[in-house]
Amino acid sequence: MKSVSVAEAKDSLTELLREVEGGHPVTISRRGRPVAVLLAEAEYERLRSAGPAPDFGQWLSTWRARAGPTFEGISADELERWAGET
Repeated sequence: MKSVSVAEAKDSLTELLREVEGGHPVTISRRGRPVAVLLAEAEYERLRSAGPAPDFGQWLSTWRARAGPTFEGISADELERWAGET
């Protein structure tokens, strides 16, 4: 993703809008830190309509409760095997 400073964004807003309309989001940074992302309206609506992001912490708590107190975890061998399956 392209990244520009606030000053660059102010100077080239029309060009950036064309890029965004073409499906290429742009990160806007202030003093080297990202502060905003410029993206197409259609992409914004798609993200907005997707609903809230899942709460991983809540999911993990529920999973741990279901696994029960005798669950000893996942072995390094299992993790290695699963990593090789992707």
